[in-house]
Amino acid sequence: MNTPNMRSVVLPAVAALLLAAGSRAAETTAEVKSLAVNGGWEDGKGRLTIEANLKGLTEDKDKPIFATALQQNLRLSFDKLTCTFRVTFDLLQGAPRELTLTLAGEGEIVKVTGEGLQDWSLRQETNGTRTLVLRPLKTDKPLSQLAVTIAAEREFKTWPNPLTAPTLTPPQPALFNGYVKVESIAEWNAQPEDVSGLAPIECKYLPEAMGREAKPDEAEPLAFRFHGAAYRLALRLSLADPESRRVVLRDFKLTGQLGDTAAAFELAATAHVRNPRGGSLSLLSGDVALTSLDSRPEWRWKLVQGQYVLSFDKAGEYPLRLKFNAAVRPSNGWNTIAFRLAPAAVQPVVFQGLAADTQFEFAGGARPERAGADFATYLPANGAVALAWKGARRESEGRLFYTAESLAQVSLSPGLMRQIMLLDFRVMQGEMNQVALRLRGPGEVTRVLGEQVLSWALEPVAGSADRRLLLRLNQAQKEAFSVQIQMQRALGAFPQAVDAIGLQPEAATRFAGFFRVVNEGAVRLEVLQSGGLSQISPEQFPESETTKAVFRAGGGQRFAFRHSSAEYGLRIQADNVLPEVSVSQVLAYHLGEAELSLEAEIELEIREAPVREMTLNVPRGFALARLTAQ
Repeated sequence: MNTPNMRSVVLPAVAALLLAAGSRAAETTAEVKSLAVNGGWEDGKGRLTIEANLKGLTEDKDKPIFATALQQNLRLSFDKLTCTFRVTFDLLQGAPRELTLTLAGEGEIVKVTGEGLQDWSLRQETNGTRTLVLRPLKTDKPLSQLAVTIAAEREFKTWPNPLTAPTLTPPQPALFNGYVKVESIAEWNAQPEDVSGLAPIECKYLPEAMGREAKPDEAEPLAFRFHGAAYRLALRLSLADPESRRVVLRDFKLTGQLGDTAAAFELAATAHVRNPRGGSLSLLSGDVALTSLDSRPEWRWKLVQGQYVLSFDKAGEYPLRLKFNAAVRPSNGWNTIAFRLAPAAVQPVVFQGLAADTQFEFAGGARPERAGADFATYLPANGAVALAWKGARRESEGRLFYTAESLAQVSLSPGLMRQIMLLDFRVMQGEMNQVALRLRGPGEVTRVLGEQVLSWALEPVAGSADRRLLLRLNQAQKEAFSVQIQMQRALGAFPQAVDAIGLQPEAATRFAGFFRVVNEGAVRLEVLQSGGLSQISPEQFPESETTKAVFRAGGGQRFAFRHSSAEYGLRIQADNVLPEVSVSQVLAYHLGEAELSLEAEIELEIREAPVREMTLNVPRGFALARLTAQ
C-alpha cells in the first residue's frame, strides 16, 4: 500500500512526532517502550498510527499536592506549656494515604482528633527529626479536605530560657500559611527573642476562632502571621512581679519579753501566697524552740535541718501567729540571743521587760529606742536577729542609722542621657549634717534640689574611679527629708550601649528603690544587663504628683525595675528609629507659547519617626516659582 511519494511524506512526520515524544519524555523523565509505526494511503488520504508504552507520565499526576492552613494557640502557665494546632489540609492533586508534618521545638504530641482522621503516629527519624503522620479515612470519593486538631504540651520544673515554641511544618512550605497566638498568665512577661518567618500583628487581626481579647487574669497576647515559609519562635520569659512565685510576709510584728535567763517572743504576720500551686517559707531558724503555732488545714509545718518551714497548698492570704523561746547566752557581761526570721518589707520589733537604762548592741539594725515602757526598733533586711543587752548605759553618743529609698528615671534621646533621682532619707538614730553619695560611672551632676540642701560638691574617691557627691545640709536632720538629683551624660552616634549612672548613699542601713527607663524621640531601647534588679511591669512603678511633675513622660518604650540593695547595674542599648516615608505625586505640565511650567502636588506619609527635612530635585532649566506647604 505504501508508495514512494507516501514514504516521503510519512517519514518526516514520523521523525517529527518521535522528536516531540522524546522531548516530552525528557521533560517528564518518561520511558518509551514497544514503539510501533504504521501507515497507509488511500483515495488521496494519508493515515499514520504510532503506538508506544510511555512509563512515568502519570506519576507526577498522581503525586499528592496539598495546601496547609494552621492556627496555633500557645499558652504559658507556671508549670506547663500547652499548645493547640488547628490544621486544615486542602488536597489539590492526588489521593494521599498519609499526610506528614515535621515537629520541632518544645513539647510532645498528646492528642490528635478530626472527623476524617483514621489514626495518627509519631515517627522518629535517625537524624533526630520528629514527624507527625496523619492517615485519613478511606472513602469512595477522593478526599478534598481534612481538618484536624492537634494538642501538645510539656511540663516544667524550671523554665528554659529562651523557650522554643513547638511548630509543625508540611513538606510543601510554599503552600503553608496561618497565624500564631501566644497567651500567658499575668505573672509572666513573655517577649519574642528569636523569630523567623513570622510577622507581628495586632490581636484584632487574628481569626475570630482564635480569640482576640485577653482574659482579665492574663497578660496581653502576642500575635503573628506567616505565609509561604516555615517559621520559628523563641520566647524570653521573666516574672512581671518577682513576688509571684514566693511566699511574702505582710503586717509583720514581733514582740519579745527579755530577761537575764529567758527570752519569749510572739510573731504575728500575714503570709501572702500568689502561686496557684502554693509554696513554702523558711519562717524561723537558730537557737529557738517553737512553743505555740495556730494550726489550720490550709498549711502545715515541719522542722528541716534546724529550720521551721511552713508549706501552703494553694494561693491565698493566711494570718499567722506563733510563739517561741530564744536561748539567752552570757558573753562578756552581755546577754545575747541569735536567730533568724523570714525577711519582710518592714519588720518592727518591740522588746519588753527591760529597764530604761538598758544598753543594746544590735548587729545590722538600729539601736532600740525607748517607747513608753518598751523598746522599739526594726529588724535588718535579711531578718537576722543578733541582739546583745545589759543594764548599764554607755556615756557616748548613739551611732547614726538611716535608710534611703529612691525613685529614678533614665531617659535616652539622640546625643544625651538624662537621669533624675528622687531620694527620701529617714534618720532612725542620731542626726545628719551632711549626706555622702558615691557616684559610679561616667556622667555629670547638673543640679541638686532640696529644702534642706545648703550646698553640694563633687570630690574624687582615693584609689577608685568613682566620685563622691557631698551634700551639706542647712541644719542637722533627725527625721525625714528629700533630695532631688539631676544628672546627664553625652552620647555618641547610635547604636550605642550605655550604663546608667550609679548613685549609692554611703553607710546607709538600707537602700532600695525603683528604676524606670524611657526613650525620647526616635530612639529604640533594649536592656542588655540588669544585675541586682528585678524587672516589674511599668504600671507597678510608683507614681505621685511629684514624679509626674519631675519625670518627663517619655516615648513609647518603658522598662521598670526594682532593687533592694545598692549593688545593682543597668546597661542599655540605644539605636536610631529610621523614618519610613511613602510619596504620592501628581504632576501637571503646562505648555504655552513662550514658556513651559510644571505643577507638582506631593503627599507624604511618614511613619515610625519624624522627618525634619525633605529634598526635591528640580529639573535643569526650571526655576522654583511657588511652594505651598503646611
